[in-house]
Amino acid sequence: MQRIGKIVAAHGIKGDVLISHDVLPPLKLDQWDCMLIELNPGSFIPFFIESISETTETELLCKFEEIEHREATKTILNKTVYTSINYTIKTSHDEGFAQYLGYTIHQNNQNLGPINDILEGGAQLLFQLNHNNHEVLIPAIPEFILSTDPIKKIIYMQLPDGLLDL
Repeated sequence: MQRIGKIVAAHGIKGDVLISHDVLPPLKLDQWDCMLIELNPGSFIPFFIESISETTETELLCKFEEIEHREATKTILNKTVYTSINYTIKTSHDEGFAQYLGYTIHQNNQNLGPINDILEGGAQLLFQLNHNNHEVLIPAIPEFILSTDPIKKIIYMQLPDGLLDL
């Protein structure tokens, strides 16, 4: 299940809705059978697609089988929509931590070195870098990342004491 976007408005009187999305082309809308709508936190309800089309690069016009008229759209307005488990999409957020390959890690104004690899074997991702001629693995978890500078390709981190000594 992947986030598609958010239902932003009703459209017309027959229950169509506009969905603002982050999906990258090609969309392959003809393969989409339903979307999961998060009606309540953690509650993902399938809504089957009657028709769907692109209105702009970032907006879809969608008619769900379960929504018969404009009044019924009120229950799904401003709700987040996700893919069904039957298909996958690529979004502008999919790069994840892979986008940080080649970035340098800084801590307390010290350059620890460039990220040479990102390892995905265990329960968490690890940044692999060489620091003081030693291979170091740093957990790529948001709690350690203070900020990023995509222009300078720097990740500013606050690492636990002793992590670099392992």
